[in-house]
Amino acid sequence: MDYNLINTELSQLLRETYRKTDALLSPISDKYGLTIMKIKTLFELDKSDDLTIGDIGVLVGMAGGNISNLCKALEKEGYVSRKRSERDERIVTVRLTSKGRRIIGEIVSEISEKYKKQIKLTEQEYKDIIKSLNLLNEKLNVDLM
Repeated sequence: MDYNLINTELSQLLRETYRKTDALLSPISDKYGLTIMKIKTLFELDKSDDLTIGDIGVLVGMAGGNISNLCKALEKEGYVSRKRSERDERIVTVRLTSKGRRIIGEIVSEISEKYKKQIKLTEQEYKDIIKSLNLLNEKLNVDLM
């Protein structure tokens, strides 16, 4: 098996999938006046309450200072609340507000409708894609040190 060929094909497919997913999100993000990165951050917070700034940065692939500024902006817009740890003031946790939960619900509904219209997958195709991506993620869990 030519791993270089697979790596090239795989990297290209993942980039193209990411780009196309962002293209589907773009009109929705414009409608709500949110950047795609803000929406992705809200999605992550919707899955797990009280994430640290560092956790969010890792999940959305953004550097600490940048994600900190993004979370400050989301707080000003009323979508999240931030709280500094009493034990370690360097640690800031972030959680969705009721406004944030409401807007995520609306966005998820719109995305679901958009995907239904543009992507016609059978239940089995969906399960196969998820299974394959989980396998890839499992295989990529290597010690990089």
